[in-house]
Amino acid sequence: MKIENADAAEKSENQSDKQASAKLSKARLKPAKVPRAKKEVDGVRLPVLVEFTYTISVLLLLFLGLTVIVISFISGASLLNLVLRTGVAIVVMGALLMLISSQISSGVLNASMVEQEELNKKQSDESQDSANIENHSTVEA
Repeated sequence: MKIENADAAEKSENQSDKQASAKLSKARLKPAKVPRAKKEVDGVRLPVLVEFTYTISVLLLLFLGLTVIVISFISGASLLNLVLRTGVAIVVMGALLMLISSQISSGVLNASMVEQEELNKKQSDESQDSANIENHSTVEA
């Protein structure tokens, strides 16, 4: 009996050793994870007016939806009626707010394009003036 217990203990030790060595070999095969540096987003940011318009639009839609739900619930409308009223209100108001937001966005985009064209024109005029000054000074020399 003691021999059987010793054999069982020896087998369990061998199994645990095999499991431990398997875990170590797996750990050795896996490459170490290198922590990545967080990338800072220096990309394009929306102008304040456009950001404000989008934020107000979302808040208005949320407030409208909640208001329609509460009023419909208080008036005792059925669940189907409540969902239809809320859905139609959100779709109609969302379409209007989307139209308004797109008009504001296109206006801001056009204004920035005009400003960029004026800046490019001014820079090209300055470069032509400096080129003319350099040509005039070389001719005199």
